[in-house]
Amino acid sequence: MTDTQVSSLLLGAVVSDAACLGLHWLYDPERIAEIAVAQGGHVAFTPVDPQHFEGVAGYFAHGTRSNGMPTQYGEVLLLTMRAMIANACAFDVAKYSQAFAAHFGPGGRYCGYIDRPTRGALENIAAERIPSGIDDDQNPAIAGLPALVARYHGTPELTPMRVAAMQVTNVNKVAAAYSASFAQVMGSVLDGTSLQEALTKTVNSADPIIRAELADALTTATEDSTEYAGAVGRACHLPTAGPVAFHILRQSNSFAEAIERNIRAGGDSAGRSIPIGAIMGCVHGIATPTGIPLEWILRLRDGQAVWRDCLALAQR
Repeated sequence: MTDTQVSSLLLGAVVSDAACLGLHWLYDPERIAEIAVAQGGHVAFTPVDPQHFEGVAGYFAHGTRSNGMPTQYGEVLLLTMRAMIANACAFDVAKYSQAFAAHFGPGGRYCGYIDRPTRGALENIAAERIPSGIDDDQNPAIAGLPALVARYHGTPELTPMRVAAMQVTNVNKVAAAYSASFAQVMGSVLDGTSLQEALTKTVNSADPIIRAELADALTTATEDSTEYAGAVGRACHLPTAGPVAFHILRQSNSFAEAIERNIRAGGDSAGRSIPIGAIMGCVHGIATPTGIPLEWILRLRDGQAVWRDCLALAQR
């Protein structure tokens, strides 16, 4: 594992989340395909526009956001990274919970959509309940995961730190199983294991409560990730998001292809984007022929600050 691999993993997660913002929670693949045609065949970094959501299944949640900004998932990842950097690159759940409440709560810097796990966490943090998470299997459970893997991969602290971070928002067995599996894939590619081998080994050792779902993603004859998402589900819950993410990772040969597949699949593309972008960023690198496109990196809001944070955590 090198600093370059770690920084690519972190940057990949941030870029992929931001790339999804404009079409996040648009559940109509045909509308997404129409937008792609109008944009020359691409959907990444589609400008935020409520008209994209008119007359079709979807929820326009990001009216306060603009192109290049993160969704609420990316905000969680960046907050996790920055809270760790401020604490000598170590994760402290009490300090993180305070930072979480200060950022997402009333009067905080964040202005945007608040999902159910975040809302529940804020209520429980205010009430001093530990852990502050609610019983929920949605994607916020894995939003901060790349930061924990970047810092603690290869150490015995990874599992307790990963679980503690997850339980700030989610206390749920299924969410925990998916968190463990995505952490395993990230760790494997950081160690230099090929992506396909990492996916297969992770499925074989996955918690039995999710193993069949993940195995299906790797064995299905369906190659089209949009079609697969239509069969499995496009929503925010990890039992649908997890297999769709594994399918996209299995089928993609570059970072850009994976992100385009993910957005075209529709629904909670941003929730799936965190592990997809992290893993593909680590595997393919930055500004390589198959890696994170430099053009996409330059589209990030506050991209220089994001890159400094990636480097700081990678060089811990």
